Amino acid sequence: MEIELGPFPKYENVRYNAYWTRVGINTRLGIDNDNIDDYKAHLQDCNNNPTIGMLARRKYITGKPMDYPIHAHCNINDMEKEPEIKSLKDNLKNKIKKIYPNTKHIREYIINNDRVTLDGIEKSKKYTTLNKLMIFCKKFI
Repeated sequence: MEIELGPFPKYENVRYNAYWTRVGINTRLGIDNDNIDDYKAHLQDCNNNPTIGMLARRKYITGKPMDYPIHAHCNINDMEKEPEIKSLKDNLKNKIKKIYPNTKHIREYIINNDRVTLDGIEKSKKYTTLNKLMIFCKKFI
């Protein structure tokens, strides 16, 4: 029997790592080791549970506009030059291909259109034929 202590939700640590990754990326200052550690922790969360990691990334990193988009792009590029981060990103890509070979594009569509968030699920809008066709075409593009 597992007992949770405190009012913390189950994936609070995933939120924490994604939030601090955004703070480290969205700055005019350059990156430092703490920012790299936060990004590594976020990628490890994504490797442990890819769907929750993608939801956290959408909510905290890619879902909101950056205050300094040019600096954020440069900071991300600087972080991704680290060999550990490269290996974590490669592991994540391989894991997603292995776990979700047929539903990868549908998952990305649902997450990117905010149908599912970390806090809840939006009521389904009944996929129309056009939506299904768009998802199907993305698979082959």
